[in-house]
Amino acid sequence: MLSKAGDEPGIREVLKDYIEMNFEHTKIETAENADIALKKINEDQYHVILLDIVMPGLDAFEFLKRVKDLNSLIHIIMITGNSTMERVLEAIESGADDYLLKPFSTKEIEEILKCSFSKIERWRHAFRNSF
Repeated sequence: MLSKAGDEPGIREVLKDYIEMNFEHTKIETAENADIALKKINEDQYHVILLDIVMPGLDAFEFLKRVKDLNSLIHIIMITGNSTMERVLEAIESGADDYLLKPFSTKEIEEILKCSFSKIERWRHAFRNSF
């Protein structure tokens, strides 16, 4: 899993630590901007990306499009602190698999990740472990 969540390094690290403690056997990496995240995605395999809508450099929706062009099976969970119905719909229509509203609780992040991991596991079984 790759976290591009939060526009501050501290938020990314706290989220990374929390996920590592609560989801065994989950490899977590963070990236401080879209260029670094895209480089990592090109070099390694990721199944879930937590993506803050507000991020330095590349627009989050352009990043989302590029990731889905590379691998449409990657689950992208958009994170936003400024949510309107239009913004949420834009995220989903752009290919986001889910979204989190800031501030979010640990229960919310767990539920969303469990749902994504469950779906990935079903796909892995359906495709006989081909990814």
